[in-house]
Amino acid sequence: MLVLLLIEENSIANLVLKALHDSEVNALRYRDPLRVLDYIAELEPDAVIVRQKDFPLHEQLLAALIQFYKPLQRCKMIVLGKEDAPFSSCTFIKEEAFLKDPSLLLAAFSGATHVSLHGGSRLVAKAQRMVKE
Repeated sequence: MLVLLLIEENSIANLVLKALHDSEVNALRYRDPLRVLDYIAELEPDAVIVRQKDFPLHEQLLAALIQFYKPLQRCKMIVLGKEDAPFSSCTFIKEEAFLKDPSLLLAAFSGATHVSLHGGSRLVAKAQRMVKE
């Protein structure tokens, strides 16, 4: 299993990496969202974990890309944050709860994969156009 992390803060990233390493999950950490967008199609990860506080705009773009790009549709997106995610195509874990119990992250891998995004979203329409190109 391969997981991509998009987390800026070292303390949170280290906690996530430790939880994944303890479960023998391979993980690659990125701090640059453009790098993730460049390599996500090649790597075809099983999951992408994004920290909402670090990358509030990129989480939506990644969610749309994962849902509408066929090779990535089996990929699971997990968002660590304080507020509920503004879309329903990902698994959301409150950061405060994760800090108390890192095993929540591993439980998220076994949950349902994706629920459809809002059909009228401009972000979804842009992602669909990108996939067609």
